[in-house]
Amino acid sequence: MRTAKFWMGTLLAGALALGYGCGSEANKDPTPQDAPQQQYPDAGTDAGVLLTLTDAQIARVLQVANEGEVMLGQYAAPLATEQAVIDFNNQMVTEHTAVKQRLDALLAAQGITPEDTTLSLQLQTDVQELMQILAGPNAPPAGAARDLALISAQLDAHARVAFLADSLLSPQIVNPALKQEATTERQGVQMHINSAATIQSNLVMPPATP
Repeated sequence: MRTAKFWMGTLLAGALALGYGCGSEANKDPTPQDAPQQQYPDAGTDAGVLLTLTDAQIARVLQVANEGEVMLGQYAAPLATEQAVIDFNNQMVTEHTAVKQRLDALLAAQGITPEDTTLSLQLQTDVQELMQILAGPNAPPAGAARDLALISAQLDAHARVAFLADSLLSPQIVNPALKQEATTERQGVQMHINSAATIQSNLVMPPATP
């Protein structure tokens, strides 16, 4: 039964992943290599060219990523029954709220006014759609299957943000203070990925009791 629940959660998590693959690649399994190929016309890119962002636009993406994790944590914690999943989501609310506040203070000090792009707006939409799926008619029932889906959604969301940070955001940042902040946030995201992966693994195969 636990194996069946694992695959249910994995399939749901796959549907929830904040992917950006499109066009002829739609039938492939979503992979990081597919992620940045989406065209965002308002940022002045041509089809097939990676998105070019200014510091102001990157700042907004960082804001939205943190806001999304706060929203997801607030939404998911009451739906969970496993204490580790509840605690993780509450932790995401606390830590990403603090990071957002620190980021906002830095932006004010550096005179950077965040600017929306299609990417930041899409990230907002993705989180809202993800939460709708988690509570929708096809979501797993309360219990182990839902807990697995919730932590898998967190893992997917953090992994996508990590990939965007590594491949798209950090390489383009010009302002040194913003670059350092992005590096610090990326390190925090990795810690969250590691914690979520451990919780997911324990839900799939609980540690043996002595």
